[in-house]
Amino acid sequence: MIQPVAGCSWIHNDPIAMKLPGTTAQVTPCIANNLGKEFQDGVPVIEHGNTPGSSEITINAPRGAAVGFVTVEPIPSGGSSVTYYDGQLYWPHRALSGVVPDFARDNWHRAERAILLCNRDTTT
Repeated sequence: MIQPVAGCSWIHNDPIAMKLPGTTAQVTPCIANNLGKEFQDGVPVIEHGNTPGSSEITINAPRGAAVGFVTVEPIPSGGSSVTYYDGQLYWPHRALSGVVPDFARDNWHRAERAILLCNRDTTT
């Protein structure tokens, strides 16, 4: 009922892609930890990716459905390429003060913040 009124311009956008300093092995645990905090997923699933040295992180909602996934791939010139794939809004199961929870925040902003926090951690 609320979504037609509020709309969502992020549904058909391209995935978020960023470059982080550090190897895939260095940044994957940091990203998985931060995504787990942002999406309230205690144990994000980390698997080997399709290319050598890459990894995939699957994020699940507290209710059990898959929210999205992140690929972390090595860049030949150094660093890692991080891409977040998703298009659906994420609605946590708790309400605050009778208001729909996290109305203005969606998966894209949560993933971007989690990835950027790892960028800060590796450069300090």
